[in-house]
Amino acid sequence: MHKMDFSTKRINAIIVLLSSFMMVLVLNLPFKAKPFGDITFHEESKNLALFIKGAVAYDKVVITRAPGPILFYTPVYTLAPVDATDDQLWVYAVVFTSIIITISLLLIFRIGSSLFSKEVGFLSVLLFFLFPIHCYYSLGILAEAPAFFSLTLAIYGWSIAFHQPNKKLGWIFLILGMWFLILNRPNTLLLLGLGFLVVLYAFFKNKSFFLSYGKKMMVSFFCVGLLGFGVLQLAKIITGNKSGGSQEGLLYYVAHQGRFQFREEPTDFRFWESDIRPDSKDYQNWNKSGAALSVIRDQTHQSYADVYKKFLIDDALEHPGLFIRQFFVKCFYGHVYFINSVQPDKFDLGPLKGPIGYWIFILLINSINLIIVVGALLFLFLEKNLIQYWLFWGIIVSLLIFHGLTYMEPRYIFPSRVALYLMSAAGLYRISWIQKIIQKITIYIFPISNIKS
Repeated sequence: MHKMDFSTKRINAIIVLLSSFMMVLVLNLPFKAKPFGDITFHEESKNLALFIKGAVAYDKVVITRAPGPILFYTPVYTLAPVDATDDQLWVYAVVFTSIIITISLLLIFRIGSSLFSKEVGFLSVLLFFLFPIHCYYSLGILAEAPAFFSLTLAIYGWSIAFHQPNKKLGWIFLILGMWFLILNRPNTLLLLGLGFLVVLYAFFKNKSFFLSYGKKMMVSFFCVGLLGFGVLQLAKIITGNKSGGSQEGLLYYVAHQGRFQFREEPTDFRFWESDIRPDSKDYQNWNKSGAALSVIRDQTHQSYADVYKKFLIDDALEHPGLFIRQFFVKCFYGHVYFINSVQPDKFDLGPLKGPIGYWIFILLINSINLIIVVGALLFLFLEKNLIQYWLFWGIIVSLLIFHGLTYMEPRYIFPSRVALYLMSAAGLYRISWIQKIIQKITIYIFPISNIKS
């Protein structure tokens, strides 16, 4: 038997240095995420920070969407001068987000090492550097980065609780991570439902798992639900009648978009914006439908929610074939990446130029992405104790169900890549030649002392 002892100092330094390098590299690419996203999170965080500093009145403070990003960016904005410009606030936010993402990668290594091996932990982080989509989303005031960190914290908590179910620290991290994940992405509420089903299954089919974790998982889910409900209600109270926007209205809006996404154009993967796909039949029909529903609202005096809810139900029942096909196309679309901020004829990245360079680059990044997905599928196929990885596949299933039924963008699936990359690394490491390569690399990273006993 060999005992293996290693220090994490070396791998920590490598992760920090490579993460910093990749952030700078992605920052200088000719394409990037929208700096302020759809502007909502930025404006609401800025106003809350200014209110805290006494620079604006309370009537400017609203939380119309998910409160998580507001809680994430507001503390950073409070550190900026009162007269800071939007661009200056963006710098504060991006520096903070980059630090948080780097911390997430440090935790991901620890998760992989704890649940699998230090080699798998290393491979998990390596996959992130081979396809640094996390850097891309860190350069915008978006919900993606805080949601990414939230899931990392939740899985890290589970990795502690799994080995030490009687230790409170793991369950606390799990609760905080899942809670903040839901605040950033309310669509992940389905994860709580799947978690309850996992506990129910364990009660009948896996008594040892239930006895070790079942009751504590139920208590954790209850705490997450209670905390989430409390913050969402507080956000409603803060907003009051100061804004016409609401979570419910946003849900119906994106679900209405989703009924036309890939409806008659199942291979049109262009981003859903008027300046990108004005010639799209699906996009044009969505606009026509919205106008028709507005007429119905005016004529019947029904609420926005009632009119849109009826349309969504009726449309799904009238076109079940389309509904099912759209669901699977959306699930596929959530795992592929295209560049919409730069047109193919204007693409310029080193030797890759024009439409040919554009499609070569798209093929390259999606080939890496495909390998990552294949690794995760390999893990799910070969792993016999999938129940202990419920949080990994649970978050992916939850997001695919929600966005497959409503509206899909790859960024909505992005937070689940924490789980995807960990499962992929564990799956790919089962391939002998990959295992040998990783072992040869890690010999120079981890100090190994072989002690026979």
